[in-house]
Amino acid sequence: MLGGRRGVKRWPRSLLAVVALAVMSGCGGDDDGAGPVGADAYTAVIDDFLPPVPSDGSRPVVFLARLGEEPFALDDQVAMIAAVEESYDLRFVDEIDAAVDNEDSDAPTRDDGLLLGIGTISTAPPHVVRVEVYRAAGMVDAHKVTLVVRDDVWRVDTSEPVDPEVLVSDE
Repeated sequence: MLGGRRGVKRWPRSLLAVVALAVMSGCGGDDDGAGPVGADAYTAVIDDFLPPVPSDGSRPVVFLARLGEEPFALDDQVAMIAAVEESYDLRFVDEIDAAVDNEDSDAPTRDDGLLLGIGTISTAPPHVVRVEVYRAAGMVDAHKVTLVVRDDVWRVDTSEPVDPEVLVSDE
């Protein structure tokens, strides 16, 4: 008998309904930038830059590094690996040199892989991030990527070329 106890305040049902509607009105549709950007957004970006899967069934190696940022959280790394593991061998590196064969004069990526450098996706719209794609010394592309999220599904909206800044060689 909660309602009959002294000191327990009962709220009118009409007020509870108004509060519930107010809370629910903030829970749908487009992202307003209030929450953190997680693994789903980064996976959407990565998907846009993955190499073709060979017909022999082998999984291409893709190294993923942050561009001047803290490494990805372990939970995000696990989620991103799980999203692509059937087709790709995704490897996270804290240092760019871990992905590059510096003993070769062309400095290709190790294991015939691809190195993707990715910045931090802005939490408020527009959701923009810098991506650099490294194949070997002198073979670096960079992109400014804009994402959109609708109904909690992230996708790349635009990708425009920019000059590489981080994954460029010292030559």
